[in-house]
Parts: sequence; structure tokens; C-alpha cells
Amino acid sequence: MIRIFEVLIALLIVFLLAVLVGVVLPDHGHVERAVEVPSPVRQVYDSVNSFRRFPQWNGMRAFDPGLKMTVSGPEAGVGAKASWTSTSPKVRDGSLTITKTEQDKSVEMTLDNDWIGTNKNYSIELIPAANGKTVKIVESYDVDYGWNLIWRYGGLYINGEPSAIVQGGLAGLSQMLAGFPNTDYKDQKIEVVNVDSKPVFLVQTKAKRSLDEVADATATAMTEIDAALKKVGLTAAGPRMTITTEWGEEDYTFSVAVPVSAASFTLDGQSYNIETPVSNQSDEGVDDTGQPKVYGPGQKDSKGMLVVEGNVRAALWYGGTALYTEYTGSPAQLPLLRLNQKAYAETHGYRYSEGGLTRAYDELMSSPDTPANEEVYRVYLPITR
Repeated sequence: MIRIFEVLIALLIVFLLAVLVGVVLPDHGHVERAVEVPSPVRQVYDSVNSFRRFPQWNGMRAFDPGLKMTVSGPEAGVGAKASWTSTSPKVRDGSLTITKTEQDKSVEMTLDNDWIGTNKNYSIELIPAANGKTVKIVESYDVDYGWNLIWRYGGLYINGEPSAIVQGGLAGLSQMLAGFPNTDYKDQKIEVVNVDSKPVFLVQTKAKRSLDEVADATATAMTEIDAALKKVGLTAAGPRMTITTEWGEEDYTFSVAVPVSAASFTLDGQSYNIETPVSNQSDEGVDDTGQPKVYGPGQKDSKGMLVVEGNVRAALWYGGTALYTEYTGSPAQLPLLRLNQKAYAETHGYRYSEGGLTRAYDELMSSPDTPANEEVYRVYLPITR
């Protein structure tokens, strides 16, 4: 009996000591990690102020590659939400909701899952370097334990899964940002718009990367288009378009296009409809000798475009969603604007392509006699949201 009493006393002492230790343990948990990236602060902010790219960079996938995630609410900012289901006991089901943002400075999110504690929050702070070349990303996780002593003891392990997920998220975010065009678009107003498809006459051409040579190639293409329009009895129905195929190290490959007044025309007594081109996979565009294939009027070339005459093609051009910006100035800046749009698409989770009808293009809105440094352009990048 005495032995049992001694054991009970010992257990009581251990319990009281455990309670005493629990009382003095912190009632709040905090873990913080940081990484420095050579990206513009606006790119970093836009990437973390939305969950559209979160499935790619979040740190939970290291524990559960099969994590299933859905995104809901606004595309960005307060109210945007990411929810996930996981079979991993280290991750479990849960959700994050953005609750507060300050542009280019911070993003705060609430965490809802069955980890211990209440008021579980993530925060991301952005600290640009004095030289403006890098940004320090500080991510932290905070949780309250209150007077729940079991939670307080559990807080001793905050450097386990919570810390690892924060660190993994920062590593994934850094890796993702490294793949974006390193350009700062914060001073460029970019909008998401819907554009209607339109019939165009176009000529593909190529020039050295100089304003004069691009202008000469454009003028030559416009001469061909004007002649074809006259021959089939159509007129221009919109501004001249420049559709970018490739901005190379030395050369610029592009198409000059003009919207036309009708989606059908008659050529040499034969009627034709201008349709969306469908590439002919069996047609490689070369003849038996390996030379570029010559197509006659009314035929479809290897890209599925209707041949009008010579180099002039007809096609029903892109209709759908696009990033849009307006610009006044020298056309020498257009490649940078296009690059800015691509970076914006990346940070916002929009998909884009550099082939087919979804190539970047711009429209010249000013008159031909406008000085080069005062020209007005509308610049588009087709996207999928």
C-alpha cells in the first residue's frame, strides 16, 4: 500500500511539474524564414497576392506530391482562397485566405486546418534592397495556444512541419520567380480585355533589328496587302497590326496585317470565306527539292492560311482574352512592353503562347505622318485565364 501511495505521489509531482512548466511555456508560436531574390518587388508581390501560382510554389508538396488544391474567390487580394486535401498527416486538409495586403510590401493570410492552436496566420513581408536589385522575402507563421497546456507543449515542435513548409514555400517561390522575365512592369498599366476575332490580310516578313529596316519591311508588306485588297474589292477596316513571330538576337520575324471589310471575297470568279487557319501537319511547306513551296491563289498553305496572291494570306485572327496596354512613343520600346506583358502573365498565373493565332501583336493607332517618338500603339498578348 505504501508503495502504491509513493507512486501516486510521484505521479502527482510529475503532473504538477508538467503543469508548472506548461504555464511558463509561451502562449504564442512564431517561426520565420527569409530568402533574397533578384526580382522586381512588383513581380514578387503579384505572385504572392494571388493563389493562381500557389499550387506550383507552396511548400506542402514536399510532404505530399499528390496534394489536391482548388482556388476560389477573387483572382487576387483580400478574399482570394486556396483549399487543399491531403492524405499526409503532416499536411492534412486545410485552406488559406488572404485577409490583408499592402502593395509591394506585405500579404497576410489566415490558415484553417487542424494544426494545434487558434488564430493561425501566415504573413509575407517584402523588403527591397537599397540598390533596388534584390528583394528580401520574409515569411512567418504565427499561432496562439492560449491556456491550452497541451498546445503549448505542442508549440515546442513549431520548427517541425510549419517551419519546413515555410522554408519549402520560399524555395519554391524563389525557383519560380527565377523563370520569369526579369523586367519591372509596375509603371505600365496592363489590363485584361476581351477582343473579337476579325478577318485580316497579312504578309509574313523578316528584318534586321533596326527601326529603319523594320519600317522598310513593313512598308513593302503594306504595298502587297493594298494591292491584294484592291484586286478583291475589299478595304481596310481597322488599324495596321504587327504580329510578332520571333524577336531574335539579330533579326525580327513578324507579320504585317490589316483587318478587312468582309469575311469573304471573290477572286478570279471564285468566292472564298476567310476562316480560322488550321495547320496542315502533312504539309511541311517545302517542295520535293527542299525549296519553299509556292502556293497559288485560293489554296491553303502549310499553316492553314488562305492564299490571296503572292505573299498575302487571309485568316480570321484571334478572338478571346488578352492582356492589353496602351503606349505612346517610339516603336523601339515595343519589345519591352511585350516582355512586360509576359512577366505580368507569369505572375498572375495566365497562360500564353508564342505560336499560331495567340502571338503577341500591336495596333498602330496614330496617323502615318505622326513623328516616330509620338506614335500611339495598342499592345496585346492573348492569354488563357
